[in-house]
Amino acid sequence: MAVNTYCMEPQKSEPNGQASKSGTDRLGPEAWIDAAYVRFRKGGVSAVRVDPIAKGLGITRGSFYWHFKDRAALLHAILKRWREEETERTIAENEAAGGDASTRLLRLLHTCSADDGRLEIGMRDWAAQDEDAHKEVRLIDTRRIQYMATLAREAGIRSNAAEARCRVAYLAWLGSYVDATVTSREELRAHMNTLWQMVMAK
Repeated sequence: MAVNTYCMEPQKSEPNGQASKSGTDRLGPEAWIDAAYVRFRKGGVSAVRVDPIAKGLGITRGSFYWHFKDRAALLHAILKRWREEETERTIAENEAAGGDASTRLLRLLHTCSADDGRLEIGMRDWAAQDEDAHKEVRLIDTRRIQYMATLAREAGIRSNAAEARCRVAYLAWLGSYVDATVTSREELRAHMNTLWQMVMAK
């Protein structure tokens, strides 16, 4: 994901009435979220620390508390970004690309298997440690499976079979990120084709 250009905010008073900081300390909250998201993608939740992010942005730690109550608030923003970027935008782009339901389902599987999986693995590692993250991950997993099942039903698969098959296909997709036997992108795409065939079997 490309990190957005950081924009300066107008000066305003600090909560205690003192003049706000100026210069690079007035980066907006999106700058923090962008930087935190990049760190999460690379190293998981343990990599999201206020001091290293501030250092990387070239600003002081105090700037963080202008935008976020605490680290938990920043982590919540990462979850929101993940939902928007990796689920809602992916669905919207897949729908916009067109094609019949069968074509859209196959394209979705190929699209979602095109990255290295570190973000997905990191989210699930975090969910195993944190109840709020666990709830959000479950909601997003359900949203994704339901979208897949909607496509399968539209393609003519009966409702109960569509839901069950898409759940299995989704779990297999996640499992592909930790499958040490996969040796190439072509092999992974072949696996996605097999999952699609499983879902679409009549």
